[in-house]
Amino acid sequence: MYLTSLMHRGDLFDITLRWLNDDLQPEDGRRLTEIFLYESMVSCPTVQDYMLRFFQRLYGVGLSVERVHQKQDLRQRIIESVHAPNPRINFLVSAFRESPEEFFPRLPVDAVLLFAPGHRLVSVSRIKRPARVAEKTAYRMADALANMIRSEAELYASDRAVARGVNLTQLISTQEQMRSDFMSAERRVAAGFRNGEISLDRRDLTINDIIGFKIIGDAQELDWAEQMLAEEPHVTVVEREVHRGHYNATNLQVDVELPPVGQLVDEARDMDWSAAASRGLDPEDARKNFPRFVESGARTVRTEVILTTFPELIESELGRSLHELRILRLRERQVYSGRIAENARYLIEYLLAVAYSPTVRVPELPIKMWGRYLPETLGNAIRRLHGIESTGVLLRSFTLAAPPVSGTFH
Repeated sequence: MYLTSLMHRGDLFDITLRWLNDDLQPEDGRRLTEIFLYESMVSCPTVQDYMLRFFQRLYGVGLSVERVHQKQDLRQRIIESVHAPNPRINFLVSAFRESPEEFFPRLPVDAVLLFAPGHRLVSVSRIKRPARVAEKTAYRMADALANMIRSEAELYASDRAVARGVNLTQLISTQEQMRSDFMSAERRVAAGFRNGEISLDRRDLTINDIIGFKIIGDAQELDWAEQMLAEEPHVTVVEREVHRGHYNATNLQVDVELPPVGQLVDEARDMDWSAAASRGLDPEDARKNFPRFVESGARTVRTEVILTTFPELIESELGRSLHELRILRLRERQVYSGRIAENARYLIEYLLAVAYSPTVRVPELPIKMWGRYLPETLGNAIRRLHGIESTGVLLRSFTLAAPPVSGTFH
């Protein structure tokens, strides 16, 4: 993964690329844990604090903040903040209230809602969950894998064309032959991972929206917000994309400059480091290593800022551009979803699980890019990171107990 919201995104990318090629080094688990522990203290808080100050300049004082952890709570808060209902909004709100189970309830989220005076919702921010990060990274990687497999398949087709004495463009292949070419090409790419020969570019694994903010207002307010953001010190708008259709919004990729190294170190000086123990680290070592981590990291981190109106926010949560349905459609349209892509998702999810677990020593990678696995393999591997072993108690409930070999029968 190359997560642009992290200071040490380069280190994370290097570990990810090695793990994809089954190259596990003894200190990888500890390094992953340190990266995500320290980043949680620097990158995300810095961006959140900066954006909160920006919102205070944009909307004035009197802002209130609420944090929610389930999607139905987020949607309920959005509904409660409707100030200018129209027939479309009323219809969508009624549909949600009549059948909330159709709107992906109990989906975990980490979202912060910002309200202006009068309970007017002006911003929703969120941090992507590790499982979603793994899935999105695997989607990006699937495009690169599809190109690799396609190139290899063309080599097999070229060999058949040469054998027939025709140009590749003149070769007519049956469905069975093309399927065979694809499977052979997939095996060759998988063997490349097994031999440590596969190299990916950072752009193949880049995710820019780990941290994201929605600014909600009318057209004039959104234009003003974008202008203010472009003029902000320590902020650079690096990309602007306008979406029109089912999903209507303007997406900005924004680089935020981090505070000076000395300031970050000073702010952490009196911090309670006991939480490091739950991640398998010695709290005192974590405290001592923090300055070196900050000094060696990038000086900017990236966040996504989405400019949208309230009716379009309703559409993205309850209507035509419902976020979860967009995710499902992306899954259906994935260019390549074979076993290598699935293994990539499993492996990246395991990597993130290591970073948040109490285990810092990983004896072996449980997923190989050339192997075949079921979801239970990943689940069991993650449970082991937390010291939970599969006991088979449930299975024993369905097993007939062997009769005693001796003793008194009644």
